[in-house]
Amino acid sequence: MTLDERTFSLESLPPRSDNTITVFQGTNAAGGMAGRTGVAVWNSGILLTRLLDELHRINPSIFERKSIVELGCGTALASIALSKLGAASVIATDNNPEVLALARRNIERNNSSTESNTGTITTSALQWGPLDATEYEADVIVGSDLTYNSGSWVALAETMSAILRPGGIVIYLTLGHSGFNVGGELGGFLSVAENAGLRVLSKDDDEWRDNIISGSDNDGQKVVDVNKLLAERVVRTAEERAVIDANGGVKAVLLGKKRYSSKR
Repeated sequence: MTLDERTFSLESLPPRSDNTITVFQGTNAAGGMAGRTGVAVWNSGILLTRLLDELHRINPSIFERKSIVELGCGTALASIALSKLGAASVIATDNNPEVLALARRNIERNNSSTESNTGTITTSALQWGPLDATEYEADVIVGSDLTYNSGSWVALAETMSAILRPGGIVIYLTLGHSGFNVGGELGGFLSVAENAGLRVLSKDDDEWRDNIISGSDNDGQKVVDVNKLLAERVVRTAEERAVIDANGGVKAVLLGKKRYSSKR
């Protein structure tokens, strides 16, 4: 089966061959994968990868020595990017065997450079929910476009809460879909996530300030507004903005674990 290919560049890394990611996607009409949503490179996955690249540009140590889990990995584009951006380990997870097979193929293709400084990157089957999720731990969880089906919100939130280590962060990006705005979808999921033990991080929270910062010179460090970064640097052209706005917009959110004070 012949698969389509797409190529992306990580702009935060010095120009060299392993800054480029080329992934197969199973959307060729001649193949048998066309009905699987996870085997295509979707706009949300591209924007998430660009956002991770931008976060690395402003804070090159953001992913260093971090263990990372991607939920709903699809083609593994974001996972491959994270391995090149300094993560110690990345696990690309999905619950579809065909999707995971394609993800492994893409990882093998992009992890073969002799000049590569990538960390460990693997794939793993993961059924959302607290039972399977307890087998994983991560400093950072990433995902995109996982909340379009409200029936999966509880399982997704429980998975994030079970996997995330204290002090860790979830970096989640979602696009609007035809018929509803991104704010409504994300707001509904965040209500569920709060009940699962997660909280939305603000720029005043330690987890945000420890990770999403820029600058390290005598002028000090500046906390970065992720959605401002998304609007100004991740969405790059007027054409992209028009397409995104026509489909309900795009938003990114950072989540951390709830903190519970002990009662005496």
